[in-house]
Amino acid sequence: MNGNFSSVQEDPNVLAERMSRIEPSGIRRIFELMTTMDDPINLSIGQPHFDPPEALIEAACRAIRAGKNRYTVTQGLPALNQRLLFDVARRFGRRPDSCLITAGVSGGLVLSFLALLDPGDEILLPDPGFMMYRNLAAVVGAVPRFYSTYPRTPGGRFQIDALEIEAKITDRTRVLFLNSPSNPTGAVLSLDEIKVACEIANRRGLVVISDEIYDSFVYDSEFHSPVSHAEQCVQLGGFSKTYGVPGWRMGYATGPQKILDAMKTLQQFSFVCAPAPFQHALLEAAFDVDMGPHIVDYQRRRDLITAQLHPRYALRPPEGSFYAFPQLPKGQKGADFLQHAIDKNLLIVPGNAFSARDTHFRLSFAADDATLARGITALNQLAIELP
Repeated sequence: MNGNFSSVQEDPNVLAERMSRIEPSGIRRIFELMTTMDDPINLSIGQPHFDPPEALIEAACRAIRAGKNRYTVTQGLPALNQRLLFDVARRFGRRPDSCLITAGVSGGLVLSFLALLDPGDEILLPDPGFMMYRNLAAVVGAVPRFYSTYPRTPGGRFQIDALEIEAKITDRTRVLFLNSPSNPTGAVLSLDEIKVACEIANRRGLVVISDEIYDSFVYDSEFHSPVSHAEQCVQLGGFSKTYGVPGWRMGYATGPQKILDAMKTLQQFSFVCAPAPFQHALLEAAFDVDMGPHIVDYQRRRDLITAQLHPRYALRPPEGSFYAFPQLPKGQKGADFLQHAIDKNLLIVPGNAFSARDTHFRLSFAADDATLARGITALNQLAIELP
């Protein structure tokens, strides 16, 4: 028998057909490029640059040393679920039926898409929007239909158009997806926008999935959730961004009992449960920690890039998250502009990684002051140098 496996003819059909519908992440390609660069100015990263609070670190260490390293029940620690439901009710005036601790918001996205969408079903997604949304739709065989959130007038804010959403609903539409604060634009849905979107969903019998992972990072207004207004709302939130623990993979989902029960069943046969020691740590310490100073500091960084970037980028202050979505300089394409940025050792993400349009780029201001200053300098040099 020949033990040389490299000589075996590779089967061109070895992969499932669904893989042909999934696009590699443009952000991951940027991460790979970063490893080849010397001291890059990294404004592409989508995670907080601060360390978690000491109280949370110590709580995690105590949980690990106390032997809390085995599975929890699939839905997560009952006390943590109850605390989250209490917190949602306190913030938004409505207590969802049920709660599930997920492996990050990404885990919640996977479970909710699997639970709600059959092949051929349609889901309404924002454009621009995080690329995971459309790729997960492809995984489950659903059809994404995109509604634009681009400004309606030059210099305007990113916002939803209720008439466009209504017009895109068909008899196959099952889900209206909302993301506020937005990745990549930093837009925050107003109360009126949420009410109108939820009224449409309620009237047309749609489930609203609401990605709220950046809910702590809101700078100019109050955060509002569809939980308060949608008859069927799957709320996806998490701890990764707020507490600086993206590697802990800790998220949660709330919503109607029937939908959450289905997601719990799926979790039994996929993620099993979210990491146990970190559940204990969050229950012990997270809800008493004041992250306000970090939010204020990120607002300062937001104001800094808005004030100092060249007018050619036409950057309106992002209302939330830690992303900005400046316009490309006139005449530039995303791929060309990315190469010009790389030539200056700067990493950003082209806007067409998030959108059908190629008119903007995303930068993250979750970076230390020195890195942010270098990035602003490089971008302003490009604005002057490019034709």
